[in-house]
Amino acid sequence: MNRVEGIDPSAAPGLQFPAAHVLIAMGPAHADFRDSLLAALLAAGARRTDAPVEHRLSRAGRYQSVRIEVHVSSREELEALYAVVRAHPEVVYRL
Repeated sequence: MNRVEGIDPSAAPGLQFPAAHVLIAMGPAHADFRDSLLAALLAAGARRTDAPVEHRLSRAGRYQSVRIEVHVSSREELEALYAVVRAHPEVVYRL
């Protein structure tokens, strides 16, 4: 992660904790991708909200975006969950 000298990384504007946060990742258009991404997040301690896991196929149908809403207590917890998404072998893009 890039850090700018003199800027406190815990003071990200617009982020308040605790809060619900949406993790969005793009990957192949098969159900195993959704299931394995969710399993990896839950194994890392993610606490899902009551919102359903949503997904949307790309125009050509080769990829899907997966949207998972989680409760986070701190920026560190949020960064740890993003690290899980980043490390997933089938994630091609994340938001």
